[in-house]
Amino acid sequence: MQAGMEQYVLQNDGMSTEVIADGIHLSDDLLRFAYEMIGFHRTCLVTDANRAMDAPPGTYRFGSSDDGTWVHTDGQSVRGDDGSLASSMHGMDRMVKTMARAVGKSLPNVIRMASLTPAELAGVSAEVGSIEPGKLADFVVLDQELDIERVIIGGETVHVPHANRERAS
Repeated sequence: MQAGMEQYVLQNDGMSTEVIADGIHLSDDLLRFAYEMIGFHRTCLVTDANRAMDAPPGTYRFGSSDDGTWVHTDGQSVRGDDGSLASSMHGMDRMVKTMARAVGKSLPNVIRMASLTPAELAGVSAEVGSIEPGKLADFVVLDQELDIERVIIGGETVHVPHANRERAS
């Protein structure tokens, strides 16, 4: 029997993995597997969204805006002319919401997979990844349904989604 990269990652605590939890790339079963077998301290939530992120259905350029490949979105996924999956079209808020639903576990651990875990693995956790004195004050506030309530960059609110503007006043 010969082990592959999958087995190596599972058994080696020095290895990590990234998952695109958009509800399209990976099934809930695979998201649960990553959470339970690899753990929230070695699994990072990522999005490979392109310029079609959160855009209405249509045709968009993938890559260079001058001569990139044309891709098509139905509002849920981005696909090439041949129907193959080209990228995600959802932001990190969707990754958190999908992962939280899939694993049904501790929300703080899922949030960590989108913040502190990637910062630690990239070696920048002294500056970003958690809310602590001395770190950059860039973060997103989510409501009870895990929808964006506001975006804060440099300690200043820079975005309040339309649905939340009355509450923010």
